[in-house]
Amino acid sequence: MNKTHNLASLSAKAFDHYQTADHLFHITFPVAKDHKLLLLIVKSLSNCLEYSIESILIKEKINPPEGLLKKINALRHLTKQYHLSNDDIVFMLRIQELLYQQKQSPMEFKRRNAHVICSDDYDLEVVSAKDVEEFLQRTKKILNVVNKS
Repeated sequence: MNKTHNLASLSAKAFDHYQTADHLFHITFPVAKDHKLLLLIVKSLSNCLEYSIESILIKEKINPPEGLLKKINALRHLTKQYHLSNDDIVFMLRIQELLYQQKQSPMEFKRRNAHVICSDDYDLEVVSAKDVEEFLQRTKKILNVVNKS
């Protein structure tokens, strides 16, 4: 597979994951009202970010490492070139951290209009619909910046 085709494929996959997240949030979530969907949306956004970062790394002839965290670290020195701010990097790390916490969590539950992830030490991480809406907006901004570059 040539580089151009691979980049187009990665961009298409990133966009597909973004569209899936957007559809789940704006169409499925209001009907189902299942707060477990919030973390499914975050996972889809994580996949979108991972494919977007991978496309940048391939453009720069950098062999993409496995996993979102390693890809974010490989991207750090390219942020200015791709018009990504430190806030964008912190946001990507937050998405990765949420999914890591969910994976490590012994317990999750719904509280009011949010999904709560509980750690072994009973530290709580709350993910609300408002948070996910902001995540969608930030991911869309990053996706647009990456596709313009």
